[in-house]
Amino acid sequence: MRHEFPWLWKQVESKRLLLLLGLTFALIVTFQFVELPYDISSLFSSTKIPISRNSTSLIGDGKNHQDGSNLPPAMAPSFSPKNSSLTDSGGDDEEVEVDQIFDTTRNATSPAISPSTATFPPPGKENATAPASSAEAPAALPGLQPSPVKENATAPAPSAKPPPALPVLNPSPVKENATAPAALPGVQPSPVKENATEPGPSAKPPAALPGLNPSPVKENATMPTPSQVQERNPTKKDGGGASPVVRFVPDVKENLKMPGSGVMSISDMSKQLSLNRVSQKRLAKKPKWVTKPDLELLQAKYEIENAPIDDKDPLLYAPLYRNVSTFKRSYELMEKMLKVYVYKEGDKRIMHNPILRGIYASEGWFMKVMDSNNNRFVTKDPSKAHLFYLPFSSRMLEVTLYVQDSHSHRNLIKFLKDYIDFISVQYPFWNRTSGADHFLAACHDWAPSETRKHFAKSIRALCNSDVKEGFVFGRDTSLPETFVRDPKKPLSNIGGKSASQRPILAFFAGKPDHGYLRPILLSYWGNNKDPDLKIFGKLPRTKGNKNYLQFMKTSKYCICAKGFEVNSPRVVEAIFYDCVPVIISDNFVPPFFEVLDWESFALFIPEKDIPNLKKILMAIPKRRYLQMQMRVKRVQKHFLWHVKPEKYDMFHMILHSVWLNRVFQISV
Repeated sequence: MRHEFPWLWKQVESKRLLLLLGLTFALIVTFQFVELPYDISSLFSSTKIPISRNSTSLIGDGKNHQDGSNLPPAMAPSFSPKNSSLTDSGGDDEEVEVDQIFDTTRNATSPAISPSTATFPPPGKENATAPASSAEAPAALPGLQPSPVKENATAPAPSAKPPPALPVLNPSPVKENATAPAALPGVQPSPVKENATEPGPSAKPPAALPGLNPSPVKENATMPTPSQVQERNPTKKDGGGASPVVRFVPDVKENLKMPGSGVMSISDMSKQLSLNRVSQKRLAKKPKWVTKPDLELLQAKYEIENAPIDDKDPLLYAPLYRNVSTFKRSYELMEKMLKVYVYKEGDKRIMHNPILRGIYASEGWFMKVMDSNNNRFVTKDPSKAHLFYLPFSSRMLEVTLYVQDSHSHRNLIKFLKDYIDFISVQYPFWNRTSGADHFLAACHDWAPSETRKHFAKSIRALCNSDVKEGFVFGRDTSLPETFVRDPKKPLSNIGGKSASQRPILAFFAGKPDHGYLRPILLSYWGNNKDPDLKIFGKLPRTKGNKNYLQFMKTSKYCICAKGFEVNSPRVVEAIFYDCVPVIISDNFVPPFFEVLDWESFALFIPEKDIPNLKKILMAIPKRRYLQMQMRVKRVQKHFLWHVKPEKYDMFHMILHSVWLNRVFQISV
């Protein structure tokens, strides 16, 4: 036909060509008016701006949004332990804790969300930080899993430019006046919070977004200010035309505290403990290989969680405990199966050298019992051990190695690091769990800072149990600080007057220059400003300290005001002398917090309420006081040292807290 009718064939070909051109034009017109993803529609539309990987914001800064109009939302980046700069030198994909997310009714916060698609900077060195305010955030990469933020890493400053919002997600609220990227199609902008602040110890945790798992924030993580970021020198930049990703290694400072002045209440602490226990991954990583003791711990965990109701035990007064049934079952299982291996190596001046007198006596008495030959919990076969005890004295560490007036603990920290390096080479047990089944008991004020880095995964029983010093709920436990005056008779002078024979409303005596709080207490209530309150500086020394003991024994309430640190021996002294403790020490985690309901027998008064001290005490009904004083007597057995340990005494309660934390963090 082509040869017979060439003119007709040419006409058909022309019509086909015109039809093809018409269809192409129709498709172009359609793309102009149909909303498609930017990377497709922007090819045909001059009114849409494609997002490049270097873009950090597609709108002006916050100055253009003062009218309160909705801002496009921004998502906070997450970092992978393998690919981010927030990894440790060991390369372990460590789990993290969420000890800085607190629940209160104060200012709403802008949460750090770890979406299912996250951003990842290239690998970096230990303690390197996330992009600072001067660095442009990388574009979101689809399909990547979020990962926790590393310990001691610093998160982006509030002024940092956030990455583009991720599609099909409902991001978190954004501060007003904040610079945010343009929202992608399918993203619903969330309400803008005016004057919202970064999460602090008093901030309420945000509700989790549908389908998202909030990324945990590492303990002691600090938020760098823009000035701090500018002072640092970047150590690595992305090549090419991409915006540079600034990294720096922050200075490691001893005694570093979390930012903010917020106070964590006892109820907030309880919520944090429950939160950490729900996800044991935040407390410990899985062991490199599974042992029989691991399986026994899993069985114990199951039995504790399913303990039958038993609140009729005459030795356990139910109102004193969070859950008396689970405590009783846990204690029974500890007595039945727990085995502890005690390392014998180490400098004898510091290891296995307990101090049994004074305010550091707790660590000494615990060490003494653990080292005794007739301790049924100790095993000489480490393959049977559920726990491994590191028997060093934090007090003797300071006495032996600290250089007077040097104001440096680095040689003390190095000694502990060398000790860990030695046992990790000598034995396989530390490396199997990264130290998660190892524990220590330390009562010196410096112990939290000395053990924070190299014992990051270990269970620490600390007298200085300060939330702001990195105390981890569900892993660390609070060690009671006890003042033992006579090691041969640790129970001498126990008890006090009956409730009807206590004429003094409240009593306190202590060094007036010991910290910032005591001068405030003395300025309001010292020097007999009120006859009902006996608030003194240091009392004159008498034989047997009889003046101090007599005041304790005849006062209704005993004030336990913090000194330089949150802990005080007065908490245990008050219980020892049947006096209701009044604890004035913000962010102090009381002893055996995992088990005891402290608010049933003690008072916690925020430091800011010192001017209202008498008003608060006078407002307590007499019936309530009598109930609390009776409970102090009943809980007393948990705070006593015996030359030969007895059931439910202080030694067994310390060991039980360590046992219970290990049981609830075990994961295989």
